[in-house]
Amino acid sequence: MNEVIKQFDILCDVAAAAFGEELEISYETSLLNILEFVKRNPEYKEDFIERFKLILMSGGSPFEVVAFCMRELQWYEIKEFVISKMNPSEDPRSEALRSTLTAYDEFWPDADLYRYYGAD
Repeated sequence: MNEVIKQFDILCDVAAAAFGEELEISYETSLLNILEFVKRNPEYKEDFIERFKLILMSGGSPFEVVAFCMRELQWYEIKEFVISKMNPSEDPRSEALRSTLTAYDEFWPDADLYRYYGAD
């Protein structure tokens, strides 16, 4: 695994800890750090896509990481993945997937949760 992906994983671990209020960094700041990191490393898009997919399918990762980033990035690969995985009768994370999908809409219902998207 290369250093960029290792750093991405570390940032995601920090976000998970911030979500659990285990750190002094705010959850939104940790999400913004991930978004900015991904934007600074566009040549790793395919690797990030795979990591975002893992986050969505993992039971222990805060899915908001993906929704927050996709609100700005709007990567069709993640949208298609989310749509393909949405089956409430089979997947207990279906609600999380649906929430991620709303980040692609013109109006994102969760935008008011984040200062970064508050002026949207």
